[in-house]
Amino acid sequence: MKIIIVGAGQVGSSLSLNLVKEGNDVTLIDKSADLLDNIADKVDLQTIHGNGAHPRILEAAGAHKAEMIVAVSNSDETNMIACQVAYTVFGISKKIARIRDLEYLNYENLFADESTPIDFTISPDLIVSSYIKKLILFKGTHQVFNFYDPNDCLINIIYNANEDLESSIKYYKTICEKFNAKLCAFIRQDQLFSIEEDKDDILQSGDELLFICKEENIGDITKVFKNNKVNKRIMIAGGGNVGKHLSESISSNYQVKVIESNEERANYLSEFIDDVTVINADSSNEDVLLEENIEHMDVFCALTNDDEDNILSAMLAKKLGAKTVICIINKISYSDLVEKQKIDIAISPQDLTMGALLTHVRKGSILKAHSLMRGLLELLELEVRDTEKTKVLGKHIEQINLSENTIICCIIRNNNFIFDTSNTLLEQDDHLVCLVNKKDVKQIEDLFE
Repeated sequence: MKIIIVGAGQVGSSLSLNLVKEGNDVTLIDKSADLLDNIADKVDLQTIHGNGAHPRILEAAGAHKAEMIVAVSNSDETNMIACQVAYTVFGISKKIARIRDLEYLNYENLFADESTPIDFTISPDLIVSSYIKKLILFKGTHQVFNFYDPNDCLINIIYNANEDLESSIKYYKTICEKFNAKLCAFIRQDQLFSIEEDKDDILQSGDELLFICKEENIGDITKVFKNNKVNKRIMIAGGGNVGKHLSESISSNYQVKVIESNEERANYLSEFIDDVTVINADSSNEDVLLEENIEHMDVFCALTNDDEDNILSAMLAKKLGAKTVICIINKISYSDLVEKQKIDIAISPQDLTMGALLTHVRKGSILKAHSLMRGLLELLELEVRDTEKTKVLGKHIEQINLSENTIICCIIRNNNFIFDTSNTLLEQDDHLVCLVNKKDVKQIEDLFE
């Protein structure tokens, strides 16, 4: 597939790497020659230095042959105009744009073909705040990923060994049956392991358990791990777009405090957000946190635009008694550092945005894609379709040429989970959920084409 990507920042570069490795013909456009040189050293693709919204630049990028444009530059306006020109001048059929300013998203007709033709908009701030809201709602989860039907999901729970918890994998496999759920895999020291029928592994502290379940049963599963309480008091460090949207969306159900260091921004938040206490102060100041009763907070969220500030304030909040700390980390190089510290959940906006992008960039049979393990693994939901190219319809899972590393989680049929897939023939409109190594995505994508 011929794809044009506008913007060679973190998201654009990562997306380019992914798509080139899967055999796509990718052209990357950016105004920064340094960013283009950096990505060109890593992967074989065409790069063009210039404004990705300009017709001449898009023409040089091969827009007349392109099937898709993905505009993820730092400018919303550039992204919108790039999609407009790509459609109007070159007839590119699929247009995806990253939109940071949530104000644009308030007008439904803005992105219609007759105005600004964009098929899918990606808002990183909205994606991140909605994701954190899920983690707050479902206390005890480390990750929550929803499927095509948002009632279906995969959750990640970290096992912390203590005398009150069972350590047997078999125990958790059995108990899942009560809740219409399945323990499908676990991650140990950055390695993915399947759950074998005739083997009873013993869990180690720090293991990440991956469950398939309905949203309504998440609480039942977390209670098995002694997470019986609900979150009530939330403190948010940073009143930027993510902090603002999160506080607005949870203020009716939780006691929320926002700490914002910029006085003008703090005043703005105080005026426009109801039922939220806004404090104009430095969230990495110990005296400030103590004065605001950090020891009584169920969740502390470090959501500023500065990674160092987020890490420091999250570590301090944990030290001072916050029960759970959530920290946004933009720089990939900080991920390993953070995981070794006393920070409960580190969130990469890039990974979450990438998952949203991959869902739309993949071929039509892939309904949902989520990026796990820093991009090494993907959670895919694929639809079985009756097409001339299909290689899976009417077959057992064992008859499909899947990589041995692929873990089948379940089949979703008529909104019901089928966990025992060994004797199940794949029918039209079935959804197959699986965990796939990045290098095997192209293969499974072709099988379901």
